[in-house]
Amino acid sequence: MRRFNRIITAVFLLAFSIVSAHALDAKVVSVTGKVEVQTNGSAWKTLKAGDKLAKGSVISTGFKSSAKISIDSTTVDLGPLTRITIEKLASNNVKDETSLYLDSGKVKADVKKNGAKKVDFKVSSPVATASVRGTIIVYHAGGLMITEEGTGAKGPGRDHAEIDTTDQPTGYLPGDGDANALTPTADINGQRGEIAVTEGQSSKTDPLTGLGTTPQFENFEMSHGFGTDTGSIISRETGVTNKPEVESYDLTVAEKKAGSIVVIPKWNRQN
Repeated sequence: MRRFNRIITAVFLLAFSIVSAHALDAKVVSVTGKVEVQTNGSAWKTLKAGDKLAKGSVISTGFKSSAKISIDSTTVDLGPLTRITIEKLASNNVKDETSLYLDSGKVKADVKKNGAKKVDFKVSSPVATASVRGTIIVYHAGGLMITEEGTGAKGPGRDHAEIDTTDQPTGYLPGDGDANALTPTADINGQRGEIAVTEGQSSKTDPLTGLGTTPQFENFEMSHGFGTDTGSIISRETGVTNKPEVESYDLTVAEKKAGSIVVIPKWNRQN
């Protein structure tokens, strides 16, 4: 009977240790320029280094302003004219979960593993959601995601911020360790078939279709010079008085580079 009681007690303590949850510690590291915070619909107030941030806080940076915040081992840099909402700051003995909603501007997130815990970090916007683990990314509200280190997963966006009413992380647990080029997106955000953005790659979101482009497509466009408007330059400028004329010439094999053009502007003088 004693042995049975000890087993029951051990199982109870193990279950309690797994479900025991608390909020992650978030605070302001530094502030440049005008940065304000609003909590639970209260009046806006100036944000200062050392201030603590709660779930539901809305942070807004002004022109030529920025802020750095820390969420346990993770740091998030907010660029100028950025507005972000802290949706979730949840943690238990096995997992840390952070969710941010980016209305405008851009953020840079350096997501670090916190000891033996698993990490679930997401930044959502109206057009896309970036999920990262052991990764450094730059994410724009317009859907552009650039991975500087590791691998991130990019999926669909959401229309508005969703404040979680509990401090309990969701049931999904990402895989252990840092993300790399071989890490499947299912180990980063639990979803398969989303876009993996590896170190040195980027993915943008088409404003018409709302679909994200793969890093391979982005690299193809860049290497072939797609997106440049050389035809409109010629049509607007050639033959117009006091405007530059476009003159081109053939490059040698050694000079040729994919996606490059040479434009020599000339101006006509009027006496």
